[in-house]
Amino acid sequence: MSSSCGPQSALLFPDWAKTDLSGVSFSTYRMGGPLAEVYQPETKADVITLLNAVSEKQRAQHDDCPLTVIGWGGNVIIAERGISGVTLVTRKMTWVHTDHVSKGRFTCGAGVHAAKIAKLALDHHLTGAEFMIGIPGTAGGMAKMNAGALGQETADVLVSAEIYDLQTGAARLYSREELSYAYRHSMIEPQRHIVLEVTFQLEPGEPSAIKEKMDGSVHFRKTHHPLEPNGGSVFRNPKPTDLVPKPLTVGRMLDELGAKKWTQGGVRISERHANFIINLGEGTSLDVLRLMTRMKETILSEYGVWVKPENYLVGDATLEEMELWNALNKMPDVHVSDVHVPDAHATSASVNNH
Repeated sequence: MSSSCGPQSALLFPDWAKTDLSGVSFSTYRMGGPLAEVYQPETKADVITLLNAVSEKQRAQHDDCPLTVIGWGGNVIIAERGISGVTLVTRKMTWVHTDHVSKGRFTCGAGVHAAKIAKLALDHHLTGAEFMIGIPGTAGGMAKMNAGALGQETADVLVSAEIYDLQTGAARLYSREELSYAYRHSMIEPQRHIVLEVTFQLEPGEPSAIKEKMDGSVHFRKTHHPLEPNGGSVFRNPKPTDLVPKPLTVGRMLDELGAKKWTQGGVRISERHANFIINLGEGTSLDVLRLMTRMKETILSEYGVWVKPENYLVGDATLEEMELWNALNKMPDVHVSDVHVPDAHATSASVNNH
């Protein structure tokens, strides 16, 4: 989360920076305040130039204005006061290297959209990327959070990622093993590491079967996920345990609690899927955080399950936004197992990868 460094901060590259952009354009929630200093580089060389300047400034001046990185804007809640300091938007980092595609391997810039990767794989008759077709994110975001769907996740097909480290002021290649992947988790630290490009390894496949799987995923999302502006899944699903190997998903728990009727200010829970919050047009980051708090606290109270946000807050948070966000990420004071579902609900549990 970025900290405010004041509106008088000098621009790193005055001729390159955009200073008149709004968070509304960079979040799928379609909300958020002004962005003080935005860069949208199109080449790796330009990205490195920007990051070198940010790293040097932070290390030499102990600057308290960390870099904020935004990809496609899915899962991102931009604070109503916006983002001061430097914002790197990766959407134009869309280079693709297919030198080894005949062996099922290709490299994508961090800003390449997940759906484009899936279609690229289809064009080259490669299987393994079908799950990406409906993910509203980019290669960099997928590498960071180990995004997944259809029973697959990014770690299944990622070979390596080139990552810039703001603390060292250098980039290096990280193997899949070094990234320490787990469910919706990696070692990539948002305030320190910036994904530059990602290399994937896929296998030969039958085009018709690949397309059929992709079409099925797209159809499912169109019919089961909200069409209104939203930030994707709000909370991560609980991890299975030996006690409850197939726990209820967040969406199912909230649905059973009647959450599809819940509203807060300018947002509400989707009537299609209870683990989605939609913007009704005038929603704010505070509205989202307040509704997330109700969702989380009710699940904990009724099911004894502690769930972790998949949405995340960036920008210059107000005191209330910060307090809500910290509470959303704080483990409960009382001991609660990763998953505990009362017997009355355990018999009806089902798994939904979406």
